[in-house]
This record gives sequence, structure tokens and C-alpha cells, in this order.
Amino acid sequence: MAKEELIKGVLYVVNVIYAVFGFVTAATGIWFFVQLSEFVALRNSNHYLLDYRVYWPQVAPWFFILLGLFVMMVAFCGWCGASKESRGLLGTYGFFLILIILGQAISATLIFVFVDGEDTDRFIKDTVYDGYYNSQSNPDVFKAFGRIERKLKCCGANDARDYRSWRNDLPLTCCLDSYYRATCDFTDKEANERLGCAKVASVYTKIISSSVAGASLLICLVEITGVILSWKLFKSLREVEHYITERKEGETEC
Repeated sequence: MAKEELIKGVLYVVNVIYAVFGFVTAATGIWFFVQLSEFVALRNSNHYLLDYRVYWPQVAPWFFILLGLFVMMVAFCGWCGASKESRGLLGTYGFFLILIILGQAISATLIFVFVDGEDTDRFIKDTVYDGYYNSQSNPDVFKAFGRIERKLKCCGANDARDYRSWRNDLPLTCCLDSYYRATCDFTDKEANERLGCAKVASVYTKIISSSVAGASLLICLVEITGVILSWKLFKSLREVEHYITERKEGETEC
């Protein structure tokens, strides 16, 4: 009994950790979505009519949001199974936890494999170039592209020289102290040293994706502990039930 109580206690703590992991995973998905929302919004609406493919930056945030919510539900199932000493709930908990581990491992591996792929670069570059060219005629897109420049500390699609063909100066978002100055000249040293947003956005997106994928793999290692503990408690409960059954049969025979 002492062994069972110890396993139950550890399983309680582990499931609380899982619930926190689930919340963090969902929050990461939301953060990922917010980080990419302005970026994706730059894409030309006509581009979607011609390109029916779904790129991973559009899917990954939603996947992590749904995964986080599912992890929290499974953690609650495991907590209830340990509390009620229910073999059925513990078995369900272990099964779904294995599915989560496999799902996280596969998704993290796919991100690592495809994050440096041509499709990712094409998605990012098309987005930046669409946004840049549309910003020349659409004030709303110009503001949206400016927010990208300010966030990523980049300038133009390729570099600051892009603006020479249609502007007399650089946008304020290309300059470091853009909130406190009226103009940003082409001679501004800091602005001319900035990389183009296509290059910076590509690196930025890959860093975020790789970080999320790496964290997902680390969480998998902790979740394996839950599978082992749930199996041990499941096995202990089965042995107890078997012992009680045999004892009752012995008393009946007497």
C-alpha cells in the first residue's frame, strides 16, 4: 500500500506538471500565432487564389494550441484515475499520453526537417515581397509592413535601397529612433546597415520554430515518466484486485 500511495503521490505531481505543460503549449501556440499574424496578413489576397498549398507557419500555431488543450484534458484524466484508483481511467490516460508523445515527436521532427526547406523560404519571401510591393499603393499594407520592419529591425524587402525607386526618404520604421524623429534619410548609417526583411524574417521564423520543436521534444521525455508511473499503478491495482478476488474465493470454499 505504501508503494501505491507513493506512486499515486508522484503521479499527482506529474499530472500537475503536465497540465502546466499543456497550458504553456497552448500559450506558445497563441504567441506563435500572434507573432506570425502580421506577417501572414501581408500576403496578397490574390496569391491565395493561385496557391492552394498550406504552409507549416499557417498550421503550426493551431496544432500547438489544440495539442496544449488536449494535454490538459489528458492530465485531468490521469489525476482522476490516480485519485479514484480506476484502472480504466489509468489505461485511457496511458494510451492517450503515448499518442501525445508520438504526436509531439513526429511534429517536432517534421519542423526540424522542413524548417530549412524551400517551401518555407518561398512562403516567407512571397509574403515579404507581396507586402513590400503592395505597400507602395496601399497605406494599410504600408503600415503593416512598417510594423514588421520595426519588430524585426529590418528595412525593405532586400535592403534600404528598395525605397530609392519610389520614395525621397526612408520610412521612419527603418530608423532606430523612429518614434522621436520626423524623417529617415537614405544616408542614415543604421538604416543602411539593416538587412532586408525577407532575410531577417526567414531567420526569425526558423529560430522560433526550432525553439518550439526543441521544447516539445524535452516535454516528451517528461511525459514518458507519466506513462511508466501510470503503468506501475495500473499493474499494482490489478495485483490488489487479483489478491482480493482470491481471498474471497478462499473464504467461500471454507
